Amino acid sequence: MLSKTLLFAIIIMGFSMDIIMRHDVDESEYIALAEKYADSAIRLNAGCGTFILPNVILTAAHVASVPQIGDDVTVDGIKYGIKKIINHPEFDMSRSIANDIAIIILEEEVRGVELAKLYYHNDEVGKEIIFAGTGWAGTGDKGMVEDSINKDRKMRAAQNKVDGVRDNGFIRFTFDAPDSEDALPLEGISGPGDSGGPALWFDGEQAYIIGVSSHQNGRGMGKPEGVYNVYEFYTRVSEFTDWIETELKNNDIDLNQ
Repeated sequence: MLSKTLLFAIIIMGFSMDIIMRHDVDESEYIALAEKYADSAIRLNAGCGTFILPNVILTAAHVASVPQIGDDVTVDGIKYGIKKIINHPEFDMSRSIANDIAIIILEEEVRGVELAKLYYHNDEVGKEIIFAGTGWAGTGDKGMVEDSINKDRKMRAAQNKVDGVRDNGFIRFTFDAPDSEDALPLEGISGPGDSGGPALWFDGEQAYIIGVSSHQNGRGMGKPEGVYNVYEFYTRVSEFTDWIETELKNNDIDLNQ
C-alpha cells in the first residue's frame, strides 16, 4: 500500500492516478473511447468525479479534502457553485486510505449532463469496465516519468477488468502488459490527476459506477508509478450505497428522481 508520506503528498497535490495507456496503441483511440463512454465523468479543480444526479458528483474523499477543490465546478465553460462537500465520516488520511469516497452537491443542476447509476451488487469481479479521467497521461512501458508525461488534460478513457476485491472496501485492477493474454485492446489504468474518476460498467447504454479512483500499488517493483503489472485500487461503490443514499436524503435529495 502507499506510504503515509506519499498519501499526504497526494492530498497536497490533488493527485492519484490518471489514464496511463498501452505503449503500442495510438492515444487517439483512448480519446475516442472517452468521447463515446465518458460523458458522466467531470474534471474538477483537483482530480475528477462522476455525475450521479444533475447536481450531485461522486468523487474520492482525498480529492474533496484538498484546498484546490475550490468553490465551483466548470462544465462546458459554465461555473456551478459547490453547495456542500460530504466526506465519508470514517475517512482519515492520517491512518489509512480506507473509505476514500465523497459527495459534492452543487448549488444548481447541470442541464443535459449524462448520469451514471450507482452499482448495488457484489459481483464486480470479472466485469470489463471503462476508466475515465483528465489527469496526466503516459504509457505503461515508461510509467509516469517526467519526459514521457502528457499534461494536456484531455479526457481519456481506458479498458480494464476487475480482478479482485479487498475486504477494506476496494476493488482491484491490474495493468496488464500487451503480451499478456489478459490485456484488453485499450488496456489502461488511472494516472496523476484522475483521482476520484469513475470505473464504469455498461449494461447496454446505461453506465453504472462501480468504483472511484483511489490509489495505486507498485507491488514492490521499485519502478515508476504507472508501469505494467501495477495494481490499481478503486473504492468499491457497492459497499457505500447506503451511506450515499442516507446523505442525499439528509440533504433533501432523492436519488431516484
